[in-house]
Amino acid sequence: MHATALVMRPTQSVLTLSVEVADGLWFPDVEQVLRALQEQHGVEAVVLDCLSEEPLTYLMLLTGGEPTSSERAWTKPTWYDGALPWIDEHVTRTGPWSQVRSWGLSNVLRLSTTQGTVYFKALAHSSTIESAPGVPPLLFAHEPLFLDRVSTERPGEVPAPLAIDEKRVWMLLPDLGTPLAHETDLEVWIDAVRRHARLQRSYAGQVDRLLEFSCVDRRLAVLEGELDRLFGPNEATERLDPAERAKLPRRADQLREAMANLRSIGLPDTLIHGDLHPRNIAVQGNQVMAFDWTDSAVSHPFLDLVTFVEERSPTSSDPRVLDAYLREWEEYAAPKDLRRALELAEQLGALHQLMTSLNLPEHLTGPSRDSMFRGAVWWLQQVLSGAAR
Repeated sequence: MHATALVMRPTQSVLTLSVEVADGLWFPDVEQVLRALQEQHGVEAVVLDCLSEEPLTYLMLLTGGEPTSSERAWTKPTWYDGALPWIDEHVTRTGPWSQVRSWGLSNVLRLSTTQGTVYFKALAHSSTIESAPGVPPLLFAHEPLFLDRVSTERPGEVPAPLAIDEKRVWMLLPDLGTPLAHETDLEVWIDAVRRHARLQRSYAGQVDRLLEFSCVDRRLAVLEGELDRLFGPNEATERLDPAERAKLPRRADQLREAMANLRSIGLPDTLIHGDLHPRNIAVQGNQVMAFDWTDSAVSHPFLDLVTFVEERSPTSSDPRVLDAYLREWEEYAAPKDLRRALELAEQLGALHQLMTSLNLPEHLTGPSRDSMFRGAVWWLQQVLSGAAR
């Protein structure tokens, strides 16, 4: 497939270049595009913004370019004048850096340093982004603050930042290894879910502390209170066909009943990752831990399984993996009740994902907004069907 790079030069002129990239490339994964630009045209640049997903078109900047305007700090060329010196205060670079991901929610750079490979991540957060009138604040945790606090309290359970800038929502992280999705050893998968369950159990009932760490409140009462908004007239429900929209009132009643039944089983509110899929868990030697905690929240622990279990990773649904996770909770309920809780959580986990996806588009523009909106529609359909990924 083709991607177009509109590369700003110091003269303020724009160089338009076409590059060949792999079919199916997701637009935030900019590293491949930048590598193709360098290999096919000998041009080095950074992505400022994605202007179009179809056809794939990026606005880029050559070194020494002039400022431009956009909604996220990292889309401004002068932003690197502050970010790179901050990085150099904390690590010693040994080679050129590369941009790994850039879109409306984050900008990620990879750096070679004397400490090995290090990742710099800048994030969108309500503390740095002003919401438009009438728009709820961005429902994202402050990931640098969260990781700094939790890694101090639970060493080895979450990534420990090498440095954070709380005000600017920046952090440096060490390389954590390879994704769990690439792992073929069943025991590693079992270890991953056990570790996650034990981390969740360690924060059982500590709602105020987790909220203090910037986790979003997604307890079942909050989800129930949002049902009318999520199922009411909005951009996602307008995309449903009439037959699907007709199902919404009945489905809302079913979900309220599911919440009541789930509460009755007696598991405590605690930490959830919020986007716990097998590519957000890293394996390095004997270390297995989840990363990308921007969706961290307080809720029923089993809601995390709705993203963990996925078709593209068959091992994620292996009964031995799920049983290992459930066994960690047997102090709270009998095995049969835990299995019932998991069934209920599959439905409510999809509702939790819908709430996240439906809120984000209001804070984004262009392809980033379109991507999140498609996610909202997809999750709404999963809620209606009772299916889970």
